[in-house]
Amino acid sequence: MGRSRGLLVAVAILGSLVVVTAGAASGQSGQPARGVRKADSVPLSGVAAFRDQNFGTRITECPQAGLPAGEPDPLDLRRVDAAEQVSDIGDDVRTNNDYSCFPQDETSIDSNPTDERNLVAGANDYRLGFGTSGFYASTDGGQNWYSGIQPFPSLPTGDNLDGGGDPAIVFDREGVVYYAEINFNRTDDTNGVFVMRSTNGGFTWTRACVPIDTTPEDPDDDSSVCGGAGDPRQPGDGVVTFNQDEDAIVNGTVDFDDKEYIAAGPRPEGVEPVCFGPISGEAGRCDPDVVGSDRIYVTFTRFTATDSPIYLSYSDDQGRSWSPEKSISGNAPFCAFGEPADACSFNQFSVPTVHPKTGVLGVAYENFNTEAENQYLFVRSEDGGETFEGPYFVTPVFDVNFPTSGAPPDGNRPDCAARGQQDGRIVYTNSCFRSNAAGNVVFDDRGGRFADNLYLVMSDNRNGTPASSNSDVFLFKSNNGGRSWIGPTRVNDDRSHLTGLRNDPENAGNFGNDQWWPWADIGSSGDLNIVFHDRRLDRGSVRHEWPTSRQRPGNYLVWNWGAQCRVTHPDSHECLAPAARVIPQPTAPIVFDEGEVDGQGTRFLGPLRNFKISDTASNFDYTFRAGIFAGDYNNVAVSNGKANRAYAFWTDARNGRSSGGPAGGNTLPSQPGRNPLCEQSDVFYDSYSASNGGNGGRARASDRLFLVTPCPGTATEPRQ
Repeated sequence: MGRSRGLLVAVAILGSLVVVTAGAASGQSGQPARGVRKADSVPLSGVAAFRDQNFGTRITECPQAGLPAGEPDPLDLRRVDAAEQVSDIGDDVRTNNDYSCFPQDETSIDSNPTDERNLVAGANDYRLGFGTSGFYASTDGGQNWYSGIQPFPSLPTGDNLDGGGDPAIVFDREGVVYYAEINFNRTDDTNGVFVMRSTNGGFTWTRACVPIDTTPEDPDDDSSVCGGAGDPRQPGDGVVTFNQDEDAIVNGTVDFDDKEYIAAGPRPEGVEPVCFGPISGEAGRCDPDVVGSDRIYVTFTRFTATDSPIYLSYSDDQGRSWSPEKSISGNAPFCAFGEPADACSFNQFSVPTVHPKTGVLGVAYENFNTEAENQYLFVRSEDGGETFEGPYFVTPVFDVNFPTSGAPPDGNRPDCAARGQQDGRIVYTNSCFRSNAAGNVVFDDRGGRFADNLYLVMSDNRNGTPASSNSDVFLFKSNNGGRSWIGPTRVNDDRSHLTGLRNDPENAGNFGNDQWWPWADIGSSGDLNIVFHDRRLDRGSVRHEWPTSRQRPGNYLVWNWGAQCRVTHPDSHECLAPAARVIPQPTAPIVFDEGEVDGQGTRFLGPLRNFKISDTASNFDYTFRAGIFAGDYNNVAVSNGKANRAYAFWTDARNGRSSGGPAGGNTLPSQPGRNPLCEQSDVFYDSYSASNGGNGGRARASDRLFLVTPCPGTATEPRQ
């Protein structure tokens, strides 16, 4: 599912399957072969899937907790409720300093290697009333932020692509920062992937220019311009891909490029800079004045009528020109239903990483070419993205037993479909925001014997069931450049214990609380930092904004958590669980039989120290239109300087209020004229020592204020 074209593809029942009974990829299924449904379930980005959402009703005031001191103080007439008062306690900083009362979500952050106090972040930003790409910049270590909206790419028609999202931020080694995003029209299928750059620490940005071909009769002639007379931009600057619709309606008649991410690093030894024509895409020599210190890589998913492969493009001239995109998701004997049969052709959530000393490129992504459980795969390149090894198998993704929105056969949560969630989307017990199993991969920044060490994080429901989710975060390590992987190691150290069968739709016990959207980074000191959303502190709540969505007590409110572990020896098992082991490379598609799977039980719990990052609870039922979207990922960056700091950046709904759910009154919505504008999520930041951050975490009595929180009442006198 995920877009109107449906990714329809004919598949056949495989004649050669690996049946696993135990070990690193052992498991149980109890599910029918998914076939077409698996291929058809690759999710489109939320910002694109909800492109028809427009915000705005009568209320113009909303909670504003988290802004740094010194920001303008609106003359609000609303009462400041108790939830807002406790939301300002602590050192969390809200980076979106707008007052629009609209959501921000889905975060990315990086720090400037030439100035550790310069931080740049990005998020989906709805302050204009629809999804765009927001940027947030700080030059004082995150105490204060400047925020804005990325310029919309200009088109040859004179129009621009105003829909945007899927933010991805990276600095190069010279301190130039790049912002990758998807952009699209809301009224037709025109779309593309674009990269803006900033040379002043993220305060002003280039505007991408889809070139106007001045010699259309000659496709090999790169003569082109940007806008009208006097437009100084270089044609093609910032344009990774562009897909022009021809029939002016949203009907899926052109490919859709989605879920891009970005990385930067040195060109490998012997690789020279190459630049490309804006029309022909032909390779040529670069202007030495604009060659960057690093090669910039962007990966993305291309949704076509038949598949969704991962593509790559790169730039050597700071994003001014881009190589023709190439498919990199490859073929492997453990991929099913492809064209050809072993093509790993249904994918999403790619993330690239570049070793800062060797220039080796790695890309991890989730693959859907499976009979049942998905799988995480990895490819690598030693020549700057020209050729690739792999894919290599990392881990199965136990996604089949997640709760999903909709009534059978599309899902087991009709309450979420009634609230507007798309059928078949992963959700968690007690909530209806869409989710996924994805995380990221990162090289160890150190050279020498550390150069082949990588870390990958993801989350899945192997310790839960369709009736009661218990998603956990798992860590995998490679000591040989991604050719094999050691794991799994459970990162979150709260209670997690499955009883009964994980695929049993009637098995509704309390197996533990959910963690999701992990992200990892490791700095030059060897401190591995992981962040994730976490519900462990909500052990027994029963109140709920949407009582029809309450399946069991607790597991409702959300915090942002971190985990840390120092790696001091190369190629070691430090930070890994006692039972973590090398995962064999399958020789055919895997099918799971009944039995336990690796990652279940205390033997797979790692030594990472867990701690709470966010100071306040939040309720994701208050994020976006009846709580159906809160982004698709979060982020952390670790500095490589003397400060050795970790910078966490996450989606937070502490300022959100009632979405008109049944708990607020007898009518629906329960506060007519005020909803859904009281819903809002913001993007929050915190910094801490990368080696010794946080001090555990416990619930507070005030957390109950966020269980059911109506819109603030109107006061009769100005706020004091």
